[in-house]
Amino acid sequence: MDSLLAIAPSALALILAFTTRRVILSLLSAVVLGYAILMNYHPLDTAVAVFNQGIFQQLEGSNAQIIIVITIISGFIYLLESSNTMRAFSGLLGTHVTSPLKIKLSMLFSGLVIFFTDSGNSLILGPVYRPVYDKLKICREKLAYIVDSTSSPVCVLIPIISWGAYTMGLMESSFAAEGIVKDGFTAFREVWFYMIYPLLTLIGVAFVAIFNVWLGRMKQVQQRFLAGTHTYEDSQTTLPELSPALKQHGAKIVAVALGTLFVSMISLFTYFVLQQGMLTGPVIRISLALSYTTATIATIVILHRLQIFDFNSSSKAFFNGMGRIMPILCILILAWTLSDVMAELETGAAIARLLNAVNFPVWMLASMIFVIGAALSLATGSSWGTFALVIPVAVAVALDAPVIVCIGAAISGGLFGDHASPISDTTVLSSMSCGVNHMSHVETQFPYAIFTAVLTFFGFMLASLLLQAGESPAWIPVTVMAVIAGVAYYFASRSKLGNLNL
Repeated sequence: MDSLLAIAPSALALILAFTTRRVILSLLSAVVLGYAILMNYHPLDTAVAVFNQGIFQQLEGSNAQIIIVITIISGFIYLLESSNTMRAFSGLLGTHVTSPLKIKLSMLFSGLVIFFTDSGNSLILGPVYRPVYDKLKICREKLAYIVDSTSSPVCVLIPIISWGAYTMGLMESSFAAEGIVKDGFTAFREVWFYMIYPLLTLIGVAFVAIFNVWLGRMKQVQQRFLAGTHTYEDSQTTLPELSPALKQHGAKIVAVALGTLFVSMISLFTYFVLQQGMLTGPVIRISLALSYTTATIATIVILHRLQIFDFNSSSKAFFNGMGRIMPILCILILAWTLSDVMAELETGAAIARLLNAVNFPVWMLASMIFVIGAALSLATGSSWGTFALVIPVAVAVALDAPVIVCIGAAISGGLFGDHASPISDTTVLSSMSCGVNHMSHVETQFPYAIFTAVLTFFGFMLASLLLQAGESPAWIPVTVMAVIAGVAYYFASRSKLGNLNL
């Protein structure tokens, strides 16, 4: 297969994603082009192949399991969100706060606890903490930064939610396309410490809170806020008062729902380990499906008994939540299909030949994948779409480079745009729920995000060099970069760069 033709579908997907910012259109166009090349440009054969050899083949086996699991998880999360029990749970977490440091650390803790939904995190925490920030004279932009930094950066690190199921599915299919048999959960565990950007983002929030760092535009906004020249209009998303029943029982309902979920998961994991000796991808997916179904049923029963939601309202919320995930499922199915097309076209080998022709250093590959993913996600505002486009390419081209590091770079790049892009849904929701001007949130957050991105770039260089030199613990690169971040934030807080009083 000619190298340019082999690369054409993936190149088209990336170009369209940048120019149109429509990930589904980009993936579908790439799939059609790929099958057109394979079918010698025969229109009818191409159309048949897109469905018969492509899309239909993705709806069986482990792929079908992943789709079902993600759909159930989405329904469960939306049930908790629409019943307003999550608001009550978050309100409980935000009580007894008496100082700016405590409120910031409480925000970080709340963001870590509400790990199962990125958009829910933003919508829940903003209204809950906004009055406390106003009372303590901390600008809402700082609140929006912490909310945004603890939404998707937390979710992508958790293997037992839809984010984990999604990325594990992409990794498993990408390895399979290259003829490598690797379980998605095994790959996720290996990649975890190489998800450098989300890890450094969370560590950075802790440093910013502890050292009270104010960078760039954030410092200017806080100074104007303290001087009374920076004010906020009432947010259009101000939520209604919780009912007495929700105030009394809402947090308990979430605790019971999550408790049921985790007890069920731990019991099933233990059962399968005792029975089979290990946890495999199918076993984990079965456990997740059963656990989330059990937690959903328990939640519906409790909501009905406490007269917060009747069975009909709970059922509607659950199925509406399942419907909300449809665009993501379309992206996932098309991404799997494109992986198969790339395998048939031998795209990975073609890209590798081009890299060898220009003598591209292997130790730079992961860093460049991070840059490509970051640029793409910044342009499209979609982390999941970026994962779908870049993870298969990362696996395909990482022939001599450490594959796991390259996958971590693809995920980190996707997270950068989700965190910093002005058109990302979590960025929009964070500014909206915190009651701040959207571009003010984007501008005040960006210095923190770009600093983390620079550290991540060098972190992937270090990771690649260490693995080339021999076996190296996966936690070393992120630890080194975290230490550098801590030192930098400490000195920034004591200089004109990041101190309000200098």
